[in-house]
Amino acid sequence: MLAQMRFLIIILDNPPMPRRRALTTAQLDELFALPTELNTLVRYWTLAGTDLAAIHRRRRDRNRLGFALQLCALRYPGRLLGPGELIPAEALRFVAHQVDTTPEALAAYAARFQTRYEQLDALRTDFGFADFTPQHRREILVWLMPIALATTSAATIAATLMDEVRRRRLIVRGPSIVDQLVSAAMALAERQVAHQLARALLPAQANELDALLTTKGSASISGLAWARQPPGAPGHRALTRLVEQRGMLTAIAIDPACANSIHPERLRKLAREGARFTAQHLRALSPLRRRATLVATVLETITRLTDDTVALFDRALGRILRRAEIREQDILIRDSRSINDKVRLLARLGAVLIEARETGRFAGSGRFRDRLGQAGAQRRRGEAPRAPRQVGPLSTCHTRLAGSASPWTAVP
Repeated sequence: MLAQMRFLIIILDNPPMPRRRALTTAQLDELFALPTELNTLVRYWTLAGTDLAAIHRRRRDRNRLGFALQLCALRYPGRLLGPGELIPAEALRFVAHQVDTTPEALAAYAARFQTRYEQLDALRTDFGFADFTPQHRREILVWLMPIALATTSAATIAATLMDEVRRRRLIVRGPSIVDQLVSAAMALAERQVAHQLARALLPAQANELDALLTTKGSASISGLAWARQPPGAPGHRALTRLVEQRGMLTAIAIDPACANSIHPERLRKLAREGARFTAQHLRALSPLRRRATLVATVLETITRLTDDTVALFDRALGRILRRAEIREQDILIRDSRSINDKVRLLARLGAVLIEARETGRFAGSGRFRDRLGQAGAQRRRGEAPRAPRQVGPLSTCHTRLAGSASPWTAVP
């Protein structure tokens, strides 16, 4: 915590200048738009008894209505009304009804140029509103840092900022101030994240990270680009390549704990930049940002390569198991054919024995030997008659034979 506060003091003494706007015009318009829905008007624009007492101290209906609108606009969305600004009809009727006047009275508001400034002074005095000073800017930036570190959404940071501005009753004179604050907070957050990722690197690790941007051997691509290439078709070569890619990155020995307190989306953003930028673009970055981007990219790539290795190993193992299963099925089919042939032969033999038993002939007669010989010949030629899949007939045969005398004896 002490190191973080020291870092904040250093960067706030020389705050970064944002290179581009953080919020679009549509986002700023939405932040500073006057309310029109009834629920929002009731929540933020309902005037209390003390508010009405201060309002009714103004002379003339137009000044009372204008003063009430300025008070409501400072409370929500948290800004001053511009000269000649059009007020939504729903909001104008809602406030006019509370101050017992008509919406048309606003047309003559601020006929004197000094009226707006006099009422602004009264709002500061009576309701505790204050102008947004450089000191407030520093305090707001420090307050915004945890929010900026916890998200990468500029709109979320801006909405949180406006809530805090309203809570502190600060007068924001324009949307440009909010955009500058959000941009500065995001730049400070990015710089602090980069400092956290790169501060624990040893000189040898920093050199190895920079070496990832040089060409790998005789290849025409950098080591980082080679490590991020897909392994290719599934197989042992692809698995070997994944192991080599992961081994090259893990050899740098970056501690994953350096990213524990960093929001995952910020890490993903840095990793996407590292994947999108070429080696030439990465070398052109400042040393702090380049090494932070490389650290995030290496950590993300190691995680992805680990997942790819496990997935490829599972696929390879599944393929081996499927081949073994198919081999077992083929053996079972081949054995089942042999077993079926034997079962058919036994069924034929049983039928001959039953026929001999029922006809009263000797089992050793010539006709019996002929029938038995035909069954054996059919078995040898592979032309045994098909037997049904169920073994019911064979079981019936066994039952009938079990209760009879030996088939080799004469039938009485």
